[in-house]
Amino acid sequence: MPSLRSFFVTCLSFSTIALANPLHRRSCPNTPTSRGCWGDYSIADDSHHTWPNTGVTREYWFVVKEVTLAPDGVSRKMLTINGTYPGPTIEADWGDNVVVHVKNALATNGTGIHFHGVRQLGTNFADGAISMTECPISPGDSFTYKWRATQHGTGWYHSHYSLQYSDGLLGPIVVHGPKTENYDIDIGPILLTDHYHTPAEQLAASALTNTLGLPPLAENGLINGKNVYGTKGSRFETKFTPGKKHLLRLVNTGSEVTFKFSIDNHKLLVVGMDWVPIVPYETSVLFIGVGQRYDVIVEANQISRNYWMRANPMLSCLTINVNAFNVRGIVRYTDSTANPTTVSWNIIDACVDEPLSTLIPYHAHTVGPSAISPVFSANLLPDSIIPTALRWDVGGHIFHPPKNNPLVKQLLDGFSASSIHTDFAPVDFTSLGASDDTWVYIILQSLLPLAHPIHLHGHDFYVLGRGLGSFHEPLANLNLNNPTRRDTVNLPGSGWLALAFKLDNPGAWILHCHIAWHLHHGFALSVLEGTTAQVEGVWGQERGELERVCSNWGVSGLENRG
Repeated sequence: MPSLRSFFVTCLSFSTIALANPLHRRSCPNTPTSRGCWGDYSIADDSHHTWPNTGVTREYWFVVKEVTLAPDGVSRKMLTINGTYPGPTIEADWGDNVVVHVKNALATNGTGIHFHGVRQLGTNFADGAISMTECPISPGDSFTYKWRATQHGTGWYHSHYSLQYSDGLLGPIVVHGPKTENYDIDIGPILLTDHYHTPAEQLAASALTNTLGLPPLAENGLINGKNVYGTKGSRFETKFTPGKKHLLRLVNTGSEVTFKFSIDNHKLLVVGMDWVPIVPYETSVLFIGVGQRYDVIVEANQISRNYWMRANPMLSCLTINVNAFNVRGIVRYTDSTANPTTVSWNIIDACVDEPLSTLIPYHAHTVGPSAISPVFSANLLPDSIIPTALRWDVGGHIFHPPKNNPLVKQLLDGFSASSIHTDFAPVDFTSLGASDDTWVYIILQSLLPLAHPIHLHGHDFYVLGRGLGSFHEPLANLNLNNPTRRDTVNLPGSGWLALAFKLDNPGAWILHCHIAWHLHHGFALSVLEGTTAQVEGVWGQERGELERVCSNWGVSGLENRG
């Protein structure tokens, strides 16, 4: 009820001010009846500004290798972490340090790992964005990523090299912390994805030359790496305890598909989006775009039987999937192995994100005036080298940078931002420096009838507004009072999207469409943030590792691969 939500937000604003004060702190365990507690911290502490210093380091060893797997019963070669798909869960507590050692055991290709949505505040060197912050890790080489879990919630990691994550190179991230509602059992990550039976590298050419800009046909969809295909494969299953409340961590790890997620007969209480706690709201069906995450609580309050868990691809988003209405898992109350016979909620096929009015951040922020507000139009244009092919042009540039000379390396080597090659599609904020007081707005628009999940590295952005047609709104009409805050949001087809963020994280970042085929074909901008001195201060001794990995990549003979 809107009136109740308004009352809740008002009370929340008061409690946040009170409990964030260290004088009000007292140790409180995180239990099924006190999920807002977190030791000497609580949900009242805004993780955008405050986090524990646990002194704990969570260390992981990843080996990137190619193996043959059959997620839906159809065998194919896949790229994996430690031979598994999805890869192992990176798990930490709020405030922990995370160290991930990555060894490339591929024979003829580079790789790298990006930790999707992790803010990387002061750790630009750990972002894992090939061509932006690092060269690919060469075959036989290794690289170590180090970052701090300053936020809590659910994320995922994936290769940011070519189309590797479409071939399986991904896994979930869980950072435990306080929640805005109580629950009994943490079910863990539930990864949703489209699935191809043909390796992505072979599909890329057809996606490039398709005059409609549509992605290749996905044969299937998976839930936690499983589904059926014809008479083959098996479904993901999970067990509910009757009478208990279950936390599900939903992640869309797809290459292109947008899902509506539901569990027959059960309501979803949404308590978090991306890495941001929100004022809880209830729904029966949840739209999840590529790259987005939602933490939801589901109460096992139905009769003891088996229920379908559904991930319906939205065909109106021009999703093409021959198994579109059979992407399902099973929720069991009992030990019965029978398939469910339950009936779906009424699921309307519509290419619309969750309403911004429902995605209210738990901690209220006000957006300041913008120092600059550039507008970028996205279009499909003929490739300058292959006239029969189409590439995505954003703001007059096609993002297609060299892998052997990352953007941040050029800045550290003394290149001025104005000399950066246009293949990086640069957005230069360096003259503004990096400051917690400086805001910038970016407006994206596209008149093509294709929705785009837009993701920004290094920040949670503020969604000031979106609409249909070209952007003509006065800036004063945008929502600056506690707007939706997250790291991935949909740009509507034939519409516009207005985003804001602070220039508080020096480095080279990428803003891009998270449809893998669109990024691969140019839909991205590079964001240069902070003065050269500020960027140098962040990189420090890590610059030596950048040089080493790039040097090894240079002698690998694979510069033009992918």
